[in-house]
Amino acid sequence: MKFRFALACAALSLTSACGISGPLETAPPMWGPDRAAYEAEQAKKAAEEKAKKAAEEAEKAETTSPSPSPQ
Repeated sequence: MKFRFALACAALSLTSACGISGPLETAPPMWGPDRAAYEAEQAKKAAEEKAKKAAEEAEKAETTSPSPSPQ
């Protein structure tokens, strides 16, 4: 009996470190009007991120001048 208890404690201690570290996020809604609102919000965030990345690349292209070719 003591051996089984010790084995169970060892197994629990080995698996206790598994999982996600840090704060947990709430899962998105699976159906209904909340799902549509969630998808619209995610699309808006993706479009904003894409526009921000394009602006950063354009700014980087403007500040980087082409180097003269060696002759």
